[in-house]
Amino acid sequence: MSLYIKVENGQSIDHPALETNLLQVFGEIPSNWELFSRIEKPFFDDPFKIVSEHSVYQKIDGVWVDVWDVRDATPEERAEIEQKM
Repeated sequence: MSLYIKVENGQSIDHPALETNLLQVFGEIPSNWELFSRIEKPFFDDPFKIVSEHSVYQKIDGVWVDVWDVRDATPEERAEIEQKM
């Protein structure tokens, strides 16, 4: 099952769509829709790694993908996490 995302002026628009849906609507993949590869939200065993709630879409090596922000917890966040442990 392939996904595509609409692109205008080098920027992704809205959210990815299934190839089959695009084919049903347009009869082909429109030229302004580009391949998209879903990247699941990463999971870390380290409680001090903070992952963004939402991904952003970026084009990497010619394919649009989900990109997740991953960072270390701030000192304040670390203290809060440690209190809950």
